Amino acid sequence: MQRPISFTFIIIITICSLMNIIALMPATEAYEVLFRNWGGDSQDNCYVWEEDINRNKITVTTPDNPYYGMAFSCATFNGMSGDVTNGVLTQRTLDNNTTYWVIFGVVNNDLSASNYKGGYNTNTCFHVKGTSRWYKSPLAEIDEVTYEECQQIRDSK
Repeated sequence: MQRPISFTFIIIITICSLMNIIALMPATEAYEVLFRNWGGDSQDNCYVWEEDINRNKITVTTPDNPYYGMAFSCATFNGMSGDVTNGVLTQRTLDNNTTYWVIFGVVNNDLSASNYKGGYNTNTCFHVKGTSRWYKSPLAEIDEVTYEECQQIRDSK
């Protein structure tokens, strides 16, 4: 006499099958946006993120901290909450299908300034510098450099 297949056995096989399917699914690809801090004033606060053409923020952050890795002292990336390795801040967009713009700004007391570069469909890297020049209006400088330059610095041991 043949034993019937138990319900528990079917559930275990189903779960194992689903786990294999999920493990084989590719992770969502995203653009990497790298930043090198070229100094600035320590009393100024800088911020940087990516937006799509409709000005929706598309920088990957954590659900419990929507500003993770976006705000820092203009003088240095040290001590910030973001993904900083060898002085290079790494941000990621939500996917690699959306054209994006990089927004960089500086705030000092009631004064602020921002600058942007955009229309990117690839990995990029920027040098950023935020200063307030004492009594003058803040200045947000952002210059594009080769992605490979920043990637090499970030990934060096």
